[in-house]
Amino acid sequence: MKSLLRIFLCIPVLLQAQWIQQDGNTTENLVGIAILDSHHIVAIGDRNAILRTTDAGTVWVNQTMHISASYDWNDLSFSDSVNGVLVGDRMIMTTTDGGISWTVRNNPSLQQYLSVIQTGPGTLIIGTDSGYVHASLDTGNTWTSEKISEWPIQTLFPWRGTIAPGLPVYYALTPYSVCAKSILPSPSWKETMLPMFAALGSGGVDAEFCNGGETGFIVGVFGDLRAQPAILRKTVSDTAWMNVQLISLQDGVLCGISAPSTAVAYACGSAGMMFKSTTGGDSWSAVSVPTKRGLRAVHFYDEQHGFAVGDSGTILYTSQGGTVDVKDKQTILPDAYELLQNFPNPFNSSTTIRFKIPVRTFVTVSIFDLLGRKSETLAHATMEAGEHSIQWQARDASSGMYVYRLTTEKACINKAMVLLR
Repeated sequence: MKSLLRIFLCIPVLLQAQWIQQDGNTTENLVGIAILDSHHIVAIGDRNAILRTTDAGTVWVNQTMHISASYDWNDLSFSDSVNGVLVGDRMIMTTTDGGISWTVRNNPSLQQYLSVIQTGPGTLIIGTDSGYVHASLDTGNTWTSEKISEWPIQTLFPWRGTIAPGLPVYYALTPYSVCAKSILPSPSWKETMLPMFAALGSGGVDAEFCNGGETGFIVGVFGDLRAQPAILRKTVSDTAWMNVQLISLQDGVLCGISAPSTAVAYACGSAGMMFKSTTGGDSWSAVSVPTKRGLRAVHFYDEQHGFAVGDSGTILYTSQGGTVDVKDKQTILPDAYELLQNFPNPFNSSTTIRFKIPVRTFVTVSIFDLLGRKSETLAHATMEAGEHSIQWQARDASSGMYVYRLTTEKACINKAMVLLR
């Protein structure tokens, strides 16, 4: 029986929250934010909400547009500090003064506009709920349209690295696929399925390439048996998007991603979820924030300065990278051998087994069926004191109950888990 094995040494790290909650002068759900420079920021949300600050959020001015109907904005994008666009329910508006004033633009269709990028003054690309992409080279006066998928275009995101011949520079995320296209005008978009989102309730929500272009991230949810936060990653050397192992005891959906550098990335989501990576997405740490409301979007100006927005007018700000790493208190080791319950459980194809050992010792972690037959050995090596995690990829195993066992020189601990196909 073959298995893909990943072992993670979880060194306890205390991440003290450095997020400050700001008053945005609204209770509407906020869904998008753009940082124009270190002081000027624009946020958008439901019921025409457009917020703007010129002092890094000390004071937010609600610039809700007084138009004849109520529109829920879905996305915004700025190509520089003054030229921007926002889209919503069959409404497109642009600005040339950093969001002080907005101009309504021609509608290319009666579809719902979900996503937008402005790659330069006058160059707009819009994604719709019916899989269409509309592009304009003259600030929305004229449009070209193309259906690129059967699913909604959740997010449009550009390549942020060096442009090379044949390298796609525009990407579109649907719940189940990624579409890519080279510089406009060009041949049609190419769609690639994301098989890790094939299960019921799974899907991608937001995506971004890091500043520098070496790595891209997709966030969303794995919903096979529970709502499990999901992060996918693709580096320049990868041929496909790969699932990043994210150990989270909290159910929910990741809704926003921001990668201000090749090393640092942030993801936010349901019920105040926030994760940070300082390793280019290799590992992620949960970050405490001063809210349990859903966070819909996150955007960092650099590695230290960023905003997150969400439900009921929630606005969070950090000028210290969201966390302060306190290292003096991180030498606490377990005082006993402990085998933790696998997570998730029940599971469909993969699960994470965590255990703690108080001293450096030889460790064996094995899987048995209910007849006592060994199915697989996941670990058989000397390990340092601390908490460890092992992932079992049960691709060739049948549905049923299994026993996983931690064996050391001084301990033998069993727990049960359930595999459901």
